[in-house]
Amino acid sequence: MGYREEAIECVKDYVLQIHKQIYAKYEGDFDRIYTEAYNNSSYTGRVIKPGKEYELSYLECTCPKVKCGFRNNPEQCECSRQSILFILSQLEPDSQFDVQIENTILRGGDRCTFRITRRAGMK
Repeated sequence: MGYREEAIECVKDYVLQIHKQIYAKYEGDFDRIYTEAYNNSSYTGRVIKPGKEYELSYLECTCPKVKCGFRNNPEQCECSRQSILFILSQLEPDSQFDVQIENTILRGGDRCTFRITRRAGMK
C-alpha cells in the first residue's frame, strides 16, 4: 500500500469528519480556519498569504504508526502530507492544492510543519 492509500485509510472515517465540521462552521473561510480553528494545544495554523497560502504545524507527531513504534523513517511523513491533500480534496473538490513538508519531528524538527498553497479553485 502506498502512502496515499495509507493516508486515506487513516483519516477517512474520523479525522476527515472533524475537518468537515470545522470547514462548515467557518463557512469554508481558510483564513479564519487557519487563524482561529487551527490553534490549540495540538497544532497551530498560520495565514501566509490570505486566500492562498497557509502553514499548519503539529506540535507532536500524530501518525499512529510512529506513535506505536512501527515506523521511524522520515519518509513516513509523506503519509501525513498525503492525508492533508486528501482532506483538502474532500473539503473543496473543485480546488487544487499543493502541500509541502517544511519540517517534521522524524526529520529532527521540534514539530511537523506543512506549507499549503491553493493553486486554483474556490476561494
